[in-house]
Amino acid sequence: MDIKTFRRPTAWLLVAALAVFSLAAVACADSSTNDEASANADSPAIGAPSVDGSVSGGLNTGSGKAVAASSFDAPIAIGAPAEYGFSSSYNPQVGATNSGIWVTGQGTIEIPADVAQVSIGVESRETTVSEARQNAAEAMESVLDAIKENGVSEDDIVTTNFNIYPQTVWVEVSDSLGRHSEPRITGYTVSNTVQVTVRDIENLSPVVDTAATAGGDLIRINSIQFTVDDSSVYGEQIRQMAAAEALAKADVYARATGVTLGPLVYLTEIGSSVPMVAAAPRAEMAMDGAFKSSPISSGDVNLSVTVQAVFAIGG
Repeated sequence: MDIKTFRRPTAWLLVAALAVFSLAAVACADSSTNDEASANADSPAIGAPSVDGSVSGGLNTGSGKAVAASSFDAPIAIGAPAEYGFSSSYNPQVGATNSGIWVTGQGTIEIPADVAQVSIGVESRETTVSEARQNAAEAMESVLDAIKENGVSEDDIVTTNFNIYPQTVWVEVSDSLGRHSEPRITGYTVSNTVQVTVRDIENLSPVVDTAATAGGDLIRINSIQFTVDDSSVYGEQIRQMAAAEALAKADVYARATGVTLGPLVYLTEIGSSVPMVAAAPRAEMAMDGAFKSSPISSGDVNLSVTVQAVFAIGG
């Protein structure tokens, strides 16, 4: 047999076998793709309800109702009622803080001050720290003794400041670095300040005058402020006034806009103050034949409370 004649049928068989294997591989790949598509079609999308009423990727409440899972939990305004939180129908253009009628109310009363707080200090300047501190200590001791002799309790005297710092002047010097200015210490200052609470307003002038006399040229009367000893006794009255004003404002807005004023849904106190009334401060000693008392007027103190209220809009 001719060798060339024998090889031709063998080559054709090899080609045919390769073709069969290629077709089989393509068929297997198509089958795998169809199976995956079928599996995906049977699985619901994340968050979409399934046949049994549950939600894929969500939380089933056990009552047949499911809540879709979300990576973001919408916040509820701090302090606002629950109905003002975000819901499925939330419109970002109309936020929760725009719901209802929002108003503020303030209650204020004026009452005579019954307590004075006086900042009294001494200040000494000497060439050495030791001398300045010694003079300041002696002067403050005399001041405190005078204050206590006028009926002020030791518990009502509190140290608020104590400083030791150098006094410097700038001088021009010439050295290897050239001509320049540098500080030179010429002495030291020691200051000591206390806050004195005077609970008898009528006794305020004698306290200031005797302190000024005892401290001599080292005395410093920094400030006098007036307040009330216990503002809490007026708290209920002021808060009732603030709430009444808030309600009156809301009623005006409701009638002006033609809506019905609904119930109160939110109320918070946003400000409460007992301001200190400053009086004129420096004690003066006038010598006109005899020592005169320093005239000091206490005046009234304003107590106030501010509230913020939200009223629903009725039907």
